[in-house]
Amino acid sequence: MNEKIKGEARRKIILDGYVNNEPLKDIAEKLGCSLASLKVSASKLGCTRTPKEAAEFRRGFRIPESKRQDYYQLMTVGQYRSRECAQILGLLTTQSPSME
Repeated sequence: MNEKIKGEARRKIILDGYVNNEPLKDIAEKLGCSLASLKVSASKLGCTRTPKEAAEFRRGFRIPESKRQDYYQLMTVGQYRSRECAQILGLLTTQSPSME
């Protein structure tokens, strides 16, 4: 799908992608545009992710406020990776298949 999609179809794909938490690269690929173009279009539509939501999306889990300080301390002082910190704090109950 190398041709660019315009108009209402473009808006629908962008809005649906953001609502379904699809990766931005996938949405841009569907539209046949660059990530920068997608982000500008999403911003005009008012459906961008906050930096906090974007970080949670990349990590794949949410960090509650009560454990946020412990999480960042493990990350910086303990030199643990994101998933390891989550497992230590009990935010992840099982290991994801990609970690095998």
